[in-house]
Amino acid sequence: MKVVVRARGSWRKVTFKVPDEVWERIKEVCKKHGFRVDEALRIILLDGYIDGQTPDDDEIERIKKRIDELEKELYELEGKWSPLRFKMYYSALDNQNLAIQLSGMIAENKRLRKMLGLPQRDFSKAEELIRYYMSSAFGEPKE
Repeated sequence: MKVVVRARGSWRKVTFKVPDEVWERIKEVCKKHGFRVDEALRIILLDGYIDGQTPDDDEIERIKKRIDELEKELYELEGKWSPLRFKMYYSALDNQNLAIQLSGMIAENKRLRKMLGLPQRDFSKAEELIRYYMSSAFGEPKE
């Protein structure tokens, strides 16, 4: 069995080769003690419980409690993160709308300067900012 672990929000990954008999043993122990297989893999990979010994019930209870604590902490952090993400999304939409308005004003300025016979101005920095805000509004890759 090949297990691929990816870091959240990153392109990095690590691949582990787990022999089939070890994989079957992991699934068997998980089923016996009421763990999900992904929880057990996380425990094995992070804490290194591969030594041929089976953990006792106290250790399993301690690990379950630790997982529950970490899940509570995760939900707490998610509760704090969600409003920030919501605000960021609407800030990005506002930036995009302002970039559209600025683009229109630049086009109108160029047209009026041409009609009035005035020298053209360089708006390259503003146009670069417009491209940035138009592409970053919804998480598209930035250059």
